[in-house]
Amino acid sequence: MHSLMFACGKTPAASSAGSCWTRRKMLEPRMMTLSPPFLPPQAGNYTFNRAKLMNIGFREAMREEDWDCLFFHDVDLIPEDDRNTYICDANPKHAAIAMDKFGYKLPYNMYFGGVSALSPLQYLKMNGFPNNYWGWGGEDDDIGIRVSLAGMHISRPPLKHGRYKMIKHKLDQGNDVNPKRFNMLAKTRQTWKLDGMNSLEYEVVSREYLPLYANITVDIGTEKGLKPLIKAPPPQAAAKDKPIDKEDAKAPPKP
Repeated sequence: MHSLMFACGKTPAASSAGSCWTRRKMLEPRMMTLSPPFLPPQAGNYTFNRAKLMNIGFREAMREEDWDCLFFHDVDLIPEDDRNTYICDANPKHAAIAMDKFGYKLPYNMYFGGVSALSPLQYLKMNGFPNNYWGWGGEDDDIGIRVSLAGMHISRPPLKHGRYKMIKHKLDQGNDVNPKRFNMLAKTRQTWKLDGMNSLEYEVVSREYLPLYANITVDIGTEKGLKPLIKAPPPQAAAKDKPIDKEDAKAPPKP
């Protein structure tokens, strides 16, 4: 099985960059048995969009190599049981089913957050992840719904194997709770074929290839689109740059 692991963070926030590095060092023995992970950080200071970054990680990784299995991994989760193997299943796999923050229990049946694994075929069949969840929350449930709508079901390891510990941290700046998430989830059935890999837009800012991972920084735009709106010039500049009217340009009459 040819596997790849993703993690994502927002730059230049030191907390996100630190989380990526710490997690890499703590998981180094396991990750060395896999192929190097991609870490797609988000450039700028706009609202964080985890699901869109995962779509970008998928596209960039598939451009590099023909992967068989892709793991989408939150940077703050540490696996506690080696029997929870990092390989794909016949259906989309939810690996982090027993987190310490939830008392090592699955919080609800459709939960698909934390750590998940999909083959490229499974990922494209559900049109990837949504691109329109800006801020914290909602996208994990949207993904779980997409699995079902695409005619698949969620595969899970035994509860005692899928145990993860979460590194304690505060929400990064720009990752506030998404107030629209419940309204958006209610419309997933209508939006999943329109919003995903087939509507993904972004620009690569930089690429860094290191022995254990590739760090790709991307501009994912804003809720209004990839390109920022052009701001109107300030009044002084507007007056200065205003074309000269022919009437105004006439020389004053001679006395």
